[in-house]
Order: sequence, then C-alpha cells, then structure tokens
Amino acid sequence: MESEVNLSQEAASVEAVEPQEETIAIEETTTPHVEESESTEAAETEQEGEQPAADARPVADVEVVATEDVAPARSRMDLARISKQALIERAKELADSTDWRKTSDMQRTLMEEWRKIGYAGKETNDKLWEEFREARQVFFSRREEQVVGIKREIIDEAKQLTENVTNWAATSAKLDELMGRWKAAGNSGSDSDKALWDEFNAIRRDFRSRRKADLDKRRATTQANAKAKGEIVAEAQAIAEAKAYTKENSDRMRQLDKDYKAIGFAGKPANDTLWSEFTAAKNAYWNGNSEHLDERRRQRAERLQEVMDRKEDQIEHLKTQNETLTTRLGSTLDPEKIALIKSWIAQNEERVDDLEDDIGDIKRKI
Repeated sequence: MESEVNLSQEAASVEAVEPQEETIAIEETTTPHVEESESTEAAETEQEGEQPAADARPVADVEVVATEDVAPARSRMDLARISKQALIERAKELADSTDWRKTSDMQRTLMEEWRKIGYAGKETNDKLWEEFREARQVFFSRREEQVVGIKREIIDEAKQLTENVTNWAATSAKLDELMGRWKAAGNSGSDSDKALWDEFNAIRRDFRSRRKADLDKRRATTQANAKAKGEIVAEAQAIAEAKAYTKENSDRMRQLDKDYKAIGFAGKPANDTLWSEFTAAKNAYWNGNSEHLDERRRQRAERLQEVMDRKEDQIEHLKTQNETLTTRLGSTLDPEKIALIKSWIAQNEERVDDLEDDIGDIKRKI
C-alpha cells in the first residue's frame, strides 16, 4: 500500500500545564511552553486556487518579540503576550487561504514561532492559546474538507474507470494519473483518510487482479495458438519438401492456409516468425507446383505436336496416293477398275478430312 504521511501525528499534542504563580523563581526555571497543536493538521497538499491577499505576507513579517533573560518577569510576560497576539492575528489572516500547500507550511512556521515564545502569564496564556488554536483550526478544517472532497471524486472516477475495461493498458495509465492526483491532494488529517485510502487502493488492487487474470488467459491462448500454428507450419514444410505436386497435396495446402488464418494471435515475436515460416513453405510448394505444371504442359504440347506432325504426314501421304490414283484412272478404260480407283480416292479424301479435323482439335489444345 502506498502509505501516506499522517501529519496529524505532528499536530497532536497535549497542552502543557502553565505555572500557577507569577514569581521570578518560577519564570526563570520554567522551560519554553509547548502548546497543544491542532489534531487535524495534514500533509502538504497541491496548491489550488488563488492565494488571498493576506497570504502574500510571509510569516517572517510577524514580529516576534524575544524575551530577554535580564528583563523582569512581568516585562517578559508582556512581551510574550504581544508576540502571541501577533501570531494569532497572522493565523486569522491565513484562515481563508486556498493556497493549501504554502499556507500549511506557513501555519507550521507559526506553530514553531509560538513554541519559542515564553509564558504570557496566568490570566492570558490559556486564553491566547485557545484563540491561536481556533484560528489555525479554521484553515485546517477547510483544508480537510477540500482534501476529502478531492479524494472522494478520485474514488468515484476510479470505480467508473475500472467497471467495464476493454483496454487494460489505457485504463492502467489513467489509474496512474488518478494516483498522482491522490498524492498531490495530501493527507486530510482526519480519521476518514485511512478509510478513503483503503477504498481507493481496493479498487486499484481489484483492477490489477483482473488485469493479471486477463493477461494469464491471453497468454495461455497465445501459447495454444502458437502450438497449433506450429503444427500447421511443420505439415506445410513436409509437403513442400516432398515435391509431390498431386491434386491431393494441393488441396491439403489450400486447407492448411485456411486453418492457419482461422487461428488467433500467437503472440510476438512467435506470430511473425510462424507466419514467415508458413509463407516460405507455401511459396516453396506453389512455386514448385507451378514449375511442375509448366513442365507437364510443355511435355504435353510436345506430344500433341508429335501427333499433329504424324497426322500431317498421313495427310500428305494420302494426297500423294490420290494423285497417283488419279493418274491411273486416266490410263484405263476398264469400268471395274475405274470404279475401284474412284472408291479408293473417295476413301482417302474422307480420311484426309478426318485427319484435318483432328489437327484442328490438337491446335486448340496446345
């Protein structure tokens, strides 16, 4: 727990018992009287608002009349009374200040000066102390109310901020800002200060606990995602290294790609490394598959070209036969031979037409 300085301990004191008789012997042996300080004096607070005109005058301007050991007892008590009255007036001037930090320091200085002043006499000493204490208490009561109000606002903001967290980092940064404001507000000096801190700190602890639980959950998820992606990468690498460019392997590579992208974030730097390895395996396979297909297309084109060349040779041969048969047809008058030769020529022409159709189909496939 971030502890806060409780200046109420500084302020807490018990009013000393003043001497009951005004004798020189008592005055000379009495130690400087320590008055009761206010119970609500708090730690330094952040300067807020504008300083009242009365605050502009430093505590040092209050003339404290020092007692002198050589002065008579009555004279020394008169000087102490005048000095204490001056401090009371200054405390009253500071009562309405809103410069919390600076005025708190000035109030402490007034108390230090008060403690240095000697006994002011039986009739006036207690009365002066009550006036001084009440004048200072006005300021510290106002400051206590101010600090408690600030801290209550901070607690309300913290509750709203941590209620439904969607961005843990941003919320954590805003909580740190609230913590800075809390420290700047200082200690109210009241009994409620610890209760306020416990309430605010409980909100911070709950937030840290939920953030840790979320972080642990996300860490477990990213680890599981990294494992799943690693298995996919290993399978893709094995397929790529096998260089077996079958339909089954191509279908499997496509499925692995879909499965990989369906898996969530695997955490840095694992996510980037796995993606790089998977991409390399995919590229190796598909580049190899492309080269394999190109080679198959080239070989197929060569085979088709060979078939087309043979068919063209057959067409040329058939046309040559028909030319020879046409020559023979003109050299005979035998009706049977003429009919037979014409049938041969017709068959060859029909075969040429079929071969030319086949060649057309082959050209469209190449």
